[in-house]
Amino acid sequence: MPRAVLIGGTGLIGRAAARALAEDGWDVVAVSRSGTLPEGLAELGVESVAADRADDTQLRAVLGSGANVVYDSVAMNREHGEQLNRLDGLVGSLIVISTGSVYADDAGRALDGEGGDPPVLPVPIPETQRTAEPGDATYSTQKAELEQTLLEGPLPATLVRACAIHGPGAKNPRELFFVKRAVDGRRRVALAWRGESRFHTTSVANLAELIRLAAFQPGDRVLNCGDPDPPTTLEICETIGGVLDHEFEPVLLPDGAFGNPWAVPHPFVVSMEAAERELGYRPVTTYTEAVMETCAWLVGELERGRSWEGSYIESSLDYAAEDEVLASQP
Repeated sequence: MPRAVLIGGTGLIGRAAARALAEDGWDVVAVSRSGTLPEGLAELGVESVAADRADDTQLRAVLGSGANVVYDSVAMNREHGEQLNRLDGLVGSLIVISTGSVYADDAGRALDGEGGDPPVLPVPIPETQRTAEPGDATYSTQKAELEQTLLEGPLPATLVRACAIHGPGAKNPRELFFVKRAVDGRRRVALAWRGESRFHTTSVANLAELIRLAAFQPGDRVLNCGDPDPPTTLEICETIGGVLDHEFEPVLLPDGAFGNPWAVPHPFVVSMEAAERELGYRPVTTYTEAVMETCAWLVGELERGRSWEGSYIESSLDYAAEDEVLASQP
């Protein structure tokens, strides 16, 4: 039985990947600091191990005699890439989560670049598009450095450039923007850029399918991962409103005066042709299908009193700021 060790194996993506691999006949070890397993994984035979990936001794102890594949959703920078490269001889191949935000336009502008205008990228974005310069400056540059380190390393490495990831268990769920407003009975909602923003969504179910395929087909490659027919922000609003039987009244702002987790002035849509060609990838779900489970999970979390205070998504839940913007609209 092939063995997969998943670093960050109980997180949003890891738990979905653990399920997909276990159901496909893999011996799966989920590594996390807590050592606990999300509901339903133990029944599939998934083993949970408590370890800190920053500690080489702990990581090597988890690997034991080795693994066919190591999946890592926690790796962030060159140091993490070098740590994974040192597993040569113990590990057959790597699958590491990167991000679509590494992409830069022809002027070198990335989504989280410092100052300047937002990037204007091709639609869809192929993996051959230039990226932000590797370095320590931003999240995107660190991920670009991680990619470079692994692709130059000794192990076959699949780097997955995911976009706006969604699914139950998300630490900072973008869908909360609409779900909380529905739960609170707010109808008018400000949508930046006329609600036309298209920031490619990525279901954890589709991510898990790509990971499953890559585990069986090792190689040095970079692959995008995004849902089929990515929705606009207005379409997301309508979809979530329909799921929760709540009628929103979108106010379409001409600019980004009040942001949301998908607000981009120019489309950010990635190509899935490489994954289809190289792995035989086909999506297992759509945004509309997958978001129903996410909405149900979020409603339950809100009913239990969970707060996202201090998270990056908190500012988008500032009703007073939104009301001030809405009051200024004709």
